[in-house]
Amino acid sequence: MSLDPRLNACRDDLADARLRGQVRAGRYAEGLPARIVRGEVAVRRRPEPRSPVDTHYQFGETVLVFETAGGVAWCQSCRDGYVGYVEAAAVSCGAAPTPTHFVATLGSYCYDAPDLRGPVTDLLPRHAAVAVVETGLLTRGTEYARLDTGAFLPLACLSPEPPRSADLVAAAELYLGAPYLWGGRSARGIDCSGLVQNACRDLGIAVPRDTNMQRDAVGEPAPAMSVADLRRGDLVFMPGHVVIYAGGNAIVHADGASMMVRREPDFCGWLNTRHYALSELAVRRLPVADPA
Repeated sequence: MSLDPRLNACRDDLADARLRGQVRAGRYAEGLPARIVRGEVAVRRRPEPRSPVDTHYQFGETVLVFETAGGVAWCQSCRDGYVGYVEAAAVSCGAAPTPTHFVATLGSYCYDAPDLRGPVTDLLPRHAAVAVVETGLLTRGTEYARLDTGAFLPLACLSPEPPRSADLVAAAELYLGAPYLWGGRSARGIDCSGLVQNACRDLGIAVPRDTNMQRDAVGEPAPAMSVADLRRGDLVFMPGHVVIYAGGNAIVHADGASMMVRREPDFCGWLNTRHYALSELAVRRLPVADPA
């Protein structure tokens, strides 16, 4: 059986040294530890700049780098295992500093000085892990934190602990109105499986990136013959799409038709227009997580 190239760094000419004996390659390399130092960076299927984008890495995400050439780094995320090509300038090689804080809002702008009127240098998404090296920087009543990268963030946007939500639906509804973006993972653009992945992070649950991975790995199967069998927070998978059941016959999802994260008030009607029978779809139920 061939290995999934989305989750295994393997090419004909080069492969992760950990895959020696599982795949044949011209040579093998140990992954070098690194971290992402840009708010978000597109992860492409091939090194060409117009190659399809499969996902995004985010600021503070640790990765292993197997090759850097032509301004592009071939990496694997240490968070969800996703492999792809990113701009080398977005990667800082070496051991990542221990995070001291996390972006707790939907996103936070970075500035080149502790002043919200100053030039913006980046936008860090929710959950971005940062290393604060200085606080107490006040400008017109707003306190800023200086990061180890030299950027400045409003301290009010940060938390010493990862952000949490009461349940999966509440976490997903934070993104209502966010634009749909294939491969997106943040409020500036997100797809259906990215919404599930982000919402699960608010519960402290790590899940795979893509819908077919989530369908086979998240929670436990919960077969449903009708909407009455569903519980708030259940994930319902159909070909190429996943929705979050919100209770009361409503769902929340990143919808490629309306191109936004939206709440559908009539799940039964929505299924009918797409000619799906709930009994034919895969339903997964997450374990109850402590949001504290």
